[in-house]
Amino acid sequence: MRGNYERLPSGINNLTFGTVRAIGQDAMFKFIHTADIHLDSPLRGLMRFDGAPVAHIQSATRDAFRNLVQFAIDQSVAFVLIAGDLWDCDWPDSAPGLFFIRQATRLRKASIRIFVVKGNHDAESKLTSSIRHWPENVTFLDHKKPQTIALEKWNVAIHGQSYAQQQVTEDLSAGYPKPVRGAFNIGLLHTCLEDGSTDYAPASVERLTQRGYEYWALGHIHQRQNLSRDGVHVEFPGNLQGRSIREAGPKGCSLVTVGDDHSVTSEFEPLDTVRWEQIRVESDDTGLEGAVRKALQQAVADADGRLIAVRLEVIGSVSGGQRLRDRMDAVAVEVGDVWLEKVLVKPSTNNGNSSGKVVLPVPLVSEIRELIASLHADNAAVSQWMGEFAELRGRFVGDLGVGDSVRFLSEQLAFRALVEKVGGQL
Repeated sequence: MRGNYERLPSGINNLTFGTVRAIGQDAMFKFIHTADIHLDSPLRGLMRFDGAPVAHIQSATRDAFRNLVQFAIDQSVAFVLIAGDLWDCDWPDSAPGLFFIRQATRLRKASIRIFVVKGNHDAESKLTSSIRHWPENVTFLDHKKPQTIALEKWNVAIHGQSYAQQQVTEDLSAGYPKPVRGAFNIGLLHTCLEDGSTDYAPASVERLTQRGYEYWALGHIHQRQNLSRDGVHVEFPGNLQGRSIREAGPKGCSLVTVGDDHSVTSEFEPLDTVRWEQIRVESDDTGLEGAVRKALQQAVADADGRLIAVRLEVIGSVSGGQRLRDRMDAVAVEVGDVWLEKVLVKPSTNNGNSSGKVVLPVPLVSEIRELIASLHADNAAVSQWMGEFAELRGRFVGDLGVGDSVRFLSEQLAFRALVEKVGGQL
């Protein structure tokens, strides 16, 4: 019964930080739910873009994490939850770890704890595991079995399990402990949230909501999603900082407020420092500069002082090539705080094409074919593509069946064959 002090079940870690209250002395509190931070994520393709603000974009994941730490301090949150992929696999050196320790120390001074489960990108690895002395406010949940951490001050029980390796085909949540009676129970999980055989801890909203927890803090899907049902809050906050045009739009974290009745309010807080945007403009040559200028000015205003990296698609009958790029770059420089990642030209659909299909411009087709051809001798690039498509698969309902999609995204030969098939249709 709520309001009574309860003895914690065996196996639960009592890691109270700060002033202790007995379970049952409820008070409204706030916490941050974030995921998919990918500190120092390598942006391998960025160098091929002439004039790209490389330094600004490469530092963006760190800058966004600094923003997260400051936001947590300003909001006086009780704790921060990181639902996987804090890093990208093994580090080339200790710099990412040292940066994280410095930022975690800022939170420690504000009496804010951090709880982390590792995902497919930061699963148990030699370099990350070699650091034995994390700040005392940092807890990485165990990868061997589910773990429960009780925070008596806030009447909270956090349940979670890290990945032991990059591929996790079983439903980790199925082994999570029963909810602690009377507490606010949180499940911390890195998952693709799909039934069936996948490499990313398959689960389902139905099974999660039946677990008896009040909140599921999920990670892995880079698009913010609220999947709450039956009075249980289930959420992906999306990634903290977009790293390419595939991760367009505002990125940040969820600020979660819990009432003394265990009610939940979740608010999105944008924390990105570089914002990727896809902008489409319909125009002919005559009014093109004006139309693009207006669209970019609006994007800059919406970005609230951030640099925006824009893929511009011009729909209509316009002159392409380097001359078009130069014209658009001139507009971007005039507007300010804009870098044009790419300028594409697409013909209007009402140009007499009776098939109703949009015909891709020859330069774009050539670029796609060149990119596909480059995969032949680059197994690492194929693996990276497969990982990115696996994340996207959790965001959209595609044309592939579950069985086929699993095969295409887990077997390199099958994935290569699919890419070749797509290339042959261009």
